[in-house]
Amino acid sequence: MRRKGFTLLEVLLTIVLISGGFVALLQAISAGLFADSENQNELIAVNLAQEKVEELRNKAYANITNETKSVISGFSAFQREAVVSVAQAGLKQVNVNVYWFSKSSELNTSVVTYVSDI
Repeated sequence: MRRKGFTLLEVLLTIVLISGGFVALLQAISAGLFADSENQNELIAVNLAQEKVEELRNKAYANITNETKSVISGFSAFQREAVVSVAQAGLKQVNVNVYWFSKSSELNTSVVTYVSDI
């Protein structure tokens, strides 16, 4: 006589396989959420750098100078600096760098522009 049903071994194997699938799925979701957060931070950083570039471009040529790395008002997780150098007579190169931390490492993005004395 044959009994119908599952053995204990079959049930345990099924539980292990389903648990493994759930763990893999949760890891994929976690990685996706982290990547989304990183993309959002990078987008914010690029916009903050562009904002500073526009601010500097609206200043008089003589007033465009270096700005030290400091926290950005309203965005405490980000720091920004402006490095100004003279590319040639009457032309300044402006590098705006924005920094933020992610998983205990500092990341940054830069925007470069040129401003002329015309």
